[in-house]
Amino acid sequence: MQIEFKKISLNGVHFETSLDEIRFSGEAIKSGHSLVKCTGVMEGTLAHVCDRCGEAFNIAVNERVEVFASEGLYQDQEGEELLNVIEFFDGSIDLTEMLQSEIEAFKSDYHYCGQCEQLKGE
Repeated sequence: MQIEFKKISLNGVHFETSLDEIRFSGEAIKSGHSLVKCTGVMEGTLAHVCDRCGEAFNIAVNERVEVFASEGLYQDQEGEELLNVIEFFDGSIDLTEMLQSEIEAFKSDYHYCGQCEQLKGE
């Protein structure tokens, strides 16, 4: 799903997209001249491999997401809070690409299967 930057106002635009078993829905609100703040929820089931034993298992995903989309190159200002920004260069926000990026960020954390979760404290 794609949304053109010029169609996003201060009132926001509702969006919903999915990739495999993960659904991402929320609001895109203009946050500056070339920035759009996308907030929502990423939920569903994600196939993953246990980071301890290598066993395949499914993770239940229910994560709040806050990510900014920049129309073109993003230049942060000195002293500005660091933002989670994805740059788009074709005049629109590709929400499927944004979801893929957030899934990869989620997967980069350590995730353990049920059996290894019990052993974590040992």
